Formats: sequence, C-alpha cells, structure tokens
Amino acid sequence: MTTTTPVPTTGPGRAIGSGISLVVVALGLTGLLWYAVSTGLPAADALRAGAAVLATQVLPGAVCWRAVRPRAGWLLEDLVAGFAIGSTFAIATQVVAGLTGAGWLAAVLPFVPPVVLFALPRTRRTIVQSRTVPVPWWFGVVTVVAALGALPQLVGYFARNRLVYPEGAWLPHIDVYLHQALASQLKHRGPTSWPTVAGEDLGYHWFTHAWIAQTSAVSGLGLDEVLLRFMPALMPVLAVLAAAVVGLRLSGSSVLGAVSGLLTMAGGHLNVFGLQSPSLPIATDSPTLAMGVPVLMTIVLVLSLRWRGQLGRGGYLLLPWLAVAAAGTKGSTLPLVVAGLALAGAAMWVLDRSRLRQVLVDLAVVSLSLVLTLIVVFHGSSAGLTFGLPEAAAQTFVGRWLGEVPTARAQAFAIGVTALLLMSRGAAAFALPFSRAHRRDPMTWLLIGGILAGAGGVAVFSHPGVSQLYFAFTAIPLMAVGSALGLGVLARALRGRERWAAVFAALLGVLVVFLPTWVVGPFEPGNTRRAGVLVLVAAGVAILAAVVGAGLGHRGRRVAVAASCVAVLSIAGGVTTFTKGLFQPVRVDWARDDTRSTNATTQAQIDAARWIRDHSEVDDLVMTNRHCTRAVDPLTNRCDSRRWLVTAFSERQSLVEGWTATPRATRLAPRGRDSITVPYWKPDILRLNDGFIQAPTADAAAELWRLGVRWVYVDSLLPHAPTLAPYASVRYSNRDAAVWQLEPPP
Repeated sequence: MTTTTPVPTTGPGRAIGSGISLVVVALGLTGLLWYAVSTGLPAADALRAGAAVLATQVLPGAVCWRAVRPRAGWLLEDLVAGFAIGSTFAIATQVVAGLTGAGWLAAVLPFVPPVVLFALPRTRRTIVQSRTVPVPWWFGVVTVVAALGALPQLVGYFARNRLVYPEGAWLPHIDVYLHQALASQLKHRGPTSWPTVAGEDLGYHWFTHAWIAQTSAVSGLGLDEVLLRFMPALMPVLAVLAAAVVGLRLSGSSVLGAVSGLLTMAGGHLNVFGLQSPSLPIATDSPTLAMGVPVLMTIVLVLSLRWRGQLGRGGYLLLPWLAVAAAGTKGSTLPLVVAGLALAGAAMWVLDRSRLRQVLVDLAVVSLSLVLTLIVVFHGSSAGLTFGLPEAAAQTFVGRWLGEVPTARAQAFAIGVTALLLMSRGAAAFALPFSRAHRRDPMTWLLIGGILAGAGGVAVFSHPGVSQLYFAFTAIPLMAVGSALGLGVLARALRGRERWAAVFAALLGVLVVFLPTWVVGPFEPGNTRRAGVLVLVAAGVAILAAVVGAGLGHRGRRVAVAASCVAVLSIAGGVTTFTKGLFQPVRVDWARDDTRSTNATTQAQIDAARWIRDHSEVDDLVMTNRHCTRAVDPLTNRCDSRRWLVTAFSERQSLVEGWTATPRATRLAPRGRDSITVPYWKPDILRLNDGFIQAPTADAAAELWRLGVRWVYVDSLLPHAPTLAPYASVRYSNRDAAVWQLEPPP
C-alpha cells in the first residue's frame, strides 16, 4: 500500500468532471437539508447554520490542512479534513466562550489558527501554493447515493422528534433531551458540572455537545434545531465522504475511494438469521457517533502521510490534537486507533524494524492522549462500561435475539457469531497482508487492528445502554476502507477463471442471507439449537464458495483464492443485508399518546421550560418535581430517571431532574441497566425538592434558596400544592406546567 501523492492534471474535461462531482456533493447536502426544512427547520435557519459551519469550521480547518498536506491534493479531502480540524477549533473555542460567558468568542477564536499560519511566511507560501487534483464526475454521485442509505433512519428520526409538537402527548426518543441538556451546559456555562444534577461531575464525552453549542451560538439557531434537524442532515454525506477521501488518498484510485464510501453505508453486517440489525457508522439518536467519523478518518490521513514522509512541517502536532478530540467526541473512537497502532507495532517488529520506532512513537502519543482525555474529560469515569464475558454475551446481537445465554457454550456462540457478522464488512482487509508491499506497511495493520478491536469491544464489554456496540459502529469506516483496498488487491491478483470464482462467491453472498431461513425456518427467540443450525447452513455456503475458489484457482494459489472467495461472499452478504433492510417499513405514524406513558412529552411542558430560558440568568438554578420517564414518585416507585426535558429547554442547571448517565449513577450500578433505575443517592435533597412543591414551608424555601434555587418548574401530572405563595410567585402557567420564581427569604 502506498499513500499516493496525486499529480496535478490539466484539461477542461477533468476540471469539469471534478466540478460536477463537487456540485453533486453540494446538492446532496442541500437535499438532506431541504428535507430537514420540510420537517420543521426554518429555511433561513438552515442557511445560517450552513454558513456558520463553513465560515467558522470548514474554512479555518481547510487552511490548516493545506499547510501540512502534500502540495497536490483533492478539494474534497480539504473539505473533510477541514471540517474535522475546524470542528476541533469550534469545540475548544466554545469551552472558552462557555466558561467566560463571552459568547462572541465562539465566532472569533476559530480564526486564530489560520491567521497565525498566514502570518508566517513559510506556511503562507505553502498554503497559497497548494494545488487541487480533479476527481471523476461520478465520484460525487457515488458519495451522495451512498449517503442516501441513511435516509430511512432520518425519516423515522424526524417523524418521532419534532421541533414543535401538535396538541396532545408525544414520545420523542428517550435520549434526545439528554444531548440537548448537555449542549446547553456547554453553551452557557462550559464543562463545569452535570446539567441535570447540581454538583455532579461532567465525566462524559461532551465534545460533540460543545460542537452543537458552538454551531447554535454562531448561527443563532436553537439547540434543538441543531440537534434534531441540522446535524442529522449534515452527517450522512460527511461520513461517507470522509471514508471515500481516505480510500482515495491511500490508494490513489478514484474507484477504490468511491468503493470505500459506498461500503461505509451499504456494506452492512452480514445477517444469516433473517433479522435486521443496525449497520451504519452514524446514528441519528447518537450524535456523538457521527461526529467521530471525520476526526477518525483525518487521524488516518495524518498517520498515512507521516509514514510516507509526506506530512508537512508542524503537521505532526495534529496527531495529539485530533486524538484528544476523537476520544472526547466518542469514547469508542480512539481505543480503535490505539489497538491498530499496537498491532502495527507488533507487525513492524517482525516484518520491518526500520519503521518500528516511528510506529511506537505514534502509539505512545495516541495512548497518552487517551489517558489524558480519560482524566481531564471523563474524570476517570468508565461511563458504565464494564468488562465481563457473560454480561457481554447477553448484550450481543445474537444474545439479545435469543433472549438469554445461560451457559458458557451459548455465550461463546453468541460472542463468536456476533463478532464474525460484525466484521463481515471488513473481510477483504484481511487480504492485504498477503501482498508483500501491504504486509510491510503499518497502515495495513492499523486498519486490521481497528477492525478487530471494533468487534472485540462488543465481545468483552457490557454497558447499561448497550453502548459497547458503538465500538463496532465506530470501526465501520476502517472496515470499509480496508475492504476497498483489499478488493483492489484481489482484483489485481485474481486471474482468468479465478475472477469467475469471485463472481460466483458474490452470488453466493446474496444467497447466504436468505438460504438459512428458507431451509431451517425462521429464527425463534430462545431456540439456540435452531440458531446453531442457521449458522451451519450459512457456513456450508461459505465452504462451497471456498471449494469453488480452490477448484478454479491456479496451482499454488488455491488456498489464497479460496480465502478470497469467502471474503467476497462476506461483503456481498453484508451489502445484501443492508439492501434488504431498505425495504423494511419505517415508523412515521407516531400518534398522540397518553400523558402518563413512558417519556410522554407535550408542547406545553416544553413551552414552560422555554419561558424560564427567556426570563432567567444563565447561572440560575432550577428545580422540578418531575424526575422519571413516567409521572411517579421516585422515593416510593421504581423510577426510570431518564427525564431531562426541563434542563434541555430551560438551558439552566437543575438541582435534580434525571440522574441516569451521570458518572455517580454508573458507579453505583455498574452492571446491566441498573443505573437507569438506581435510586438518587441524595434522598434528603429529593425530599426537600419534591416536598416543597407538594407542601411549601418557610424552612424548605430558605434551604432551597441557600442551595441556589431561583426557579421552580411544577409538572401538573405530579402532586403539587395549589400555590407556592408566599415563598414563590407564579410567573407562567399552562395546562401541563407552571413556573414559579422563588422569593428570597426574609
């Protein structure tokens, strides 16, 4: 594998083709944003948000990238790396803006790095002399078509999570208002404490929320507009484009770059059970996952240029900077790079010790960045992630489909099969070591190490929210790029009839998705025996592909051709699984629900919280009597404490609203989903809080004032006094909620 330095080419045809590609990408982004507009985002707000990202993120980041990349490069690469680098500037500046209360800094400080670079003669000359190399017109078309694979996910998300709810009770996704509450903390006060529980550490990967806050602050959009509409529409194209330009840079081939982008979305996880499983590198209900893709791919770009001696002076500073950003954006991202570098170091020890020192230095830098982030950003919290094979097995795809895996044999089955299915998209990457040039390239082992770590994280860790699956989802771009490069190797290596064997294997890959359930019958929850037979039938199809490959392979190459056919079958099966999933119905009929349903939300509740936002100071403390997803007493009932609406829309620190996801909750209940229902560890505060709203007294009012409370949000579904006077004055009320301002004690 060689990291290609593109040679500038001339000619109106090439330039026009590249222009068409760029226009198509722009049209793809515009189309997804138009869909966001059609589902409630004002068109003017979409334009402002787009302008804010281009001006304060992409432009500064692209200038910095051009200062360190080879003289010749691709404009689309500049845009992807520019967004990745510029978004880290936005995050850093938003932290400063939040801590100081000077919101204007979020719009000004991102320009400091490019201004400094232009002020230095050497870097100014490098930036000005940078050249762009065209790509074929179809490169952008493939990118956009692949990005549209996220449209079903987007349709369901937009239908469920609205900017304005009609009359009645509705059921937004359980986590959206947690993300909004975290973004409000970063927008107004910086990473000082957990927004929904006063005094708790913000030990969390909050960088994405700082990005949301910066985009909101600069564009003037509401946090919910950025979170629920603008960001979900932006990220599909960015994620695909990030993988595509890395494949383009590593191979120098527009075809393999396009295949990298295509597999990122359409590669899929092979599924032989006739069931559907998530298989995208982005998740609309997990904004942190999407933001990690451009940063991860830019780290790969930096390492690839460094290992080829093509990284410009000072460019190495981007590695620790981006590494910290990757860890703080999505906790599952940087461990994959560490694992990949560790495997690359081991491989270089055996294969090419002249590169060993360089790889070990990179491993040390990235590992120290991870440790630093764990200490400074996560405050030492594991965020509920725990090691344990039985618990991990129960939370794998196969384990959850079966319902339970009580024996060691069942657990091994669940872990093994899930890991193989998750890695199917990256199967062709394992062909790279069979090429001498690729075998001696650390990038090969970085990609393979990341793939193995992605599946391994799912195999050995458990989490209350099953978030260990994000290791596999985060590894998807690495799988896509690795398989694209591996398919390129196979296309060059296979000759004559061997290529027909690969074509036959691809057809078997389509068949393997359907044949097991045709032969055995549909999957049955709890039926481990039938699940095993389904896997055996699929294994038989794979063996058939290997036998045909061995039979058509030339002498001395039969084992390699057989393995190549199995890899092609795996990828084709994953693509088939993804394509099959496109025809699954998307739920868009979210009807009115009962106000006492789990996580039921009304527009009136939101309006009351927004009234506090518009009439209070950013440092005011708010209290509320609603803490659980259902309107129950948390002191006497099993409380699912994933309720964050008041904090999210008031954008103020809460005394205590919902406490799930706090570092303290995950420490108290590290296993399973117990942290969701763990009782609040300060029952005296909870009694004071809810007791005052039910039966206000002078002593309670004085104590709440001493704690800093200034506003009281009363959810009408829960027991409450008809009046909080004379200790508080009503400022706003509607049928579902009331807002009271606490009076200072005499």
